Amino acid sequence: MSQNLRFNIADERLKYTGQKKEFSLNEDRIIEFNHRHMSVLKSYNLQLTSCSIITLADEINNKSNLGALRNRQLRQSVILSAAFSAIAVGMKGRGKLHDYPVEQHDNKLKNKLKRANDRTAAQVMAEVLQTTTKTLPMGEDVLIESAITEGARMKPGKEAGGNPTIAVGAVFGKEEHRAQYGLNMPTNVTLLSMGNDVIDGTTKSITGTHSSFTALFVTEANIKRHLPDIYVQRWLSGSYFEKFNPREVDVIESAEIMAKSYGMKNLSELSTFFLDRPRHHPAMDALNAAGVSTPFDIDGDLMPGILLGLKGLQFPDKRGLDTMIGEIGGSAEWAVGALPLVWRGGQALGMLTSQSSLTREGCTADELWKNRFHFTEEEFMQIQDARFERKPYFTIEDIVDDPFAGGIAAFGAITDNFYLPFIKGVDANKDKNEVKVSVLTVNSLGVVQCWDMTFKGKDSLESSLQKMLSPKEQLNSLTGDKLESAIGAMLDDEVARERYHLFFNNEYYPALIPVRHQMFVLHQAVKGLIERGALNQQDQEIVDITERLAPHWFTT
Repeated sequence: MSQNLRFNIADERLKYTGQKKEFSLNEDRIIEFNHRHMSVLKSYNLQLTSCSIITLADEINNKSNLGALRNRQLRQSVILSAAFSAIAVGMKGRGKLHDYPVEQHDNKLKNKLKRANDRTAAQVMAEVLQTTTKTLPMGEDVLIESAITEGARMKPGKEAGGNPTIAVGAVFGKEEHRAQYGLNMPTNVTLLSMGNDVIDGTTKSITGTHSSFTALFVTEANIKRHLPDIYVQRWLSGSYFEKFNPREVDVIESAEIMAKSYGMKNLSELSTFFLDRPRHHPAMDALNAAGVSTPFDIDGDLMPGILLGLKGLQFPDKRGLDTMIGEIGGSAEWAVGALPLVWRGGQALGMLTSQSSLTREGCTADELWKNRFHFTEEEFMQIQDARFERKPYFTIEDIVDDPFAGGIAAFGAITDNFYLPFIKGVDANKDKNEVKVSVLTVNSLGVVQCWDMTFKGKDSLESSLQKMLSPKEQLNSLTGDKLESAIGAMLDDEVARERYHLFFNNEYYPALIPVRHQMFVLHQAVKGLIERGALNQQDQEIVDITERLAPHWFTT
């Protein structure tokens, strides 16, 4: 392996010299924005004071339109959802690990802090979408169903799984439409689908290191098949290539296919991204031997997938950020990154792999790589349930019925971004009572933009932050009668009740089955989550008290 062909992207920094068409909103447009999103902004006592929109790519793919996302309020609400969830995490939990002595930095503490950041991001992301959809004027109504998410799977020895998130089955819209979901919906209501990874690079969010961000997309397409929540091996390129069966070619042949799609004459012009994991070392070794560079990162493989092939993005060796060839990561990250990549004109293939085999202790890198398709019975059941057992590989068309239906993806920067180095993380100035946030967007037309926004608190930034935090923050350390009184007070207040309902769904989704507008609680699942450390005894109390005080939320 040639050392200069394998490097950490934090050491060999990307530069961006491509298009940057900047448009700043004038005072009238700022007033219009604040009026359009009045309900959301009022929820957190914030006002937009400045906004610059930087267009990085505007070559239209000609396969799409914006569909229901022509509605500016709806489209911008997705951007606000990414922005405000990033602001909440950036102000509350970014770099939180450094508040503790180094000797306490074990997995238990890290997971506690990561869950807290996921909880914060999920709460705000859900609230913005719900507030927007319930206030849309008649005739422009939508119902958004969460169909793809990340955080459910257990990572043995690392995470207990069941991290707070916007779970599959969550629905946002007016109450009467949510109650009708699954039945005959009024023709004036447009059904939309959502995918999310509430924080990509959650470990980075608690350490404060680069390229951690919130992520979601909303599309008019129907999600026709759910990806099992196991690992996916991926082949992605910013340049379109014809589909191939990855089981029939090795990594070098894959690289040749992708290099050809870019018009490259030699593999020494190509780069391919990996997470720095032992399971990837055999593929990286083979690619390095063929002259392909393999930049890597320690965490987070969603952002590089979105930006593959972006013109003007270069490493110091003059290669671009071109491909992923055999990189293995989470299924939700594949879907959330693949859709905007395809909107931009790229291509994405995936194959399900065994998370169980790839996380086994005491195996060499070669053993991990060779055993990546050695599925457990439980994994086979997940694959069968999702109807993937006869597909050697899949594309985004296997997941959504029309990839080029109207849609938008948004990614809110919690920390500084090393993939697009001009994007900075959340910058809160409590003395000036203002906070800055950047959101990268890709829409279904293939347009790539960065929204740099500054918000000012009507009262104080601290009071705005308190309005963003999950209701669980107010329940910490409470038990018994005090816990019941606190929950009861939330349920008695209309605004607090809706926030609490969102929290309950985001937190306890592994033990909930949505039944129309109600929930069925899997009590044995709650106990199982407690046994594996995902929940604790206070969570059991919260579930029991909520069932008792809000029986109309549940079915038996």
